Amino acid sequence: MLAAALLGAAHASVLAAQQPLAGASQDSAQAVQDAQGPARPSAGGAFVRSMLIPGWGQAVSGSPGRGAFYFTLESMGVWMILKTNQTLGSARDILAMRRLEASERLAADPMIDSADLAAAIDADSEVLRALELKEIRSQQREDWIAFSVFFLLLGGADAFVAAHLADFPEPLEVAIRPLPYMGVEIGFRLAF
Repeated sequence: MLAAALLGAAHASVLAAQQPLAGASQDSAQAVQDAQGPARPSAGGAFVRSMLIPGWGQAVSGSPGRGAFYFTLESMGVWMILKTNQTLGSARDILAMRRLEASERLAADPMIDSADLAAAIDADSEVLRALELKEIRSQQREDWIAFSVFFLLLGGADAFVAAHLADFPEPLEVAIRPLPYMGVEIGFRLAF
């Protein structure tokens, strides 16, 4: 929250410093931007949009393909979190069932003291396997959560950069055209 507040404050101070003086004429870049229509979002706005809905910041910055990539990646991550959460619930149910079976079996054994019954249940091989399964499923869910958070932040950073670079011209244009007598002409144009 603190980082977001600092980012917003820094962005607001930069925007305040860029405001024209009263009575100053509008520069040509602003006139061209007004003629082209609504401005693209700020870099901070693209970052926030991408945090709310993955890919939204890239889409409004003019990179819908990358936006679709991040949206698909996050959708897959959320689906896998839900799936591993379900399998973790199943592993917990298996562990509870194995504990119940072990307690019934060991309570009937006359060689086991009732004071040592809890320790004997925890040392049972079936209970230990079920406990290991539960820990594996828990680790899988944590891995998918980490994966989703990482790519959510990566998508936000990508949207931030995409918004900054949205108005940059293409650095190199390639044109290929056929010649009338069985040839091909390739032309390169470098934009400055």
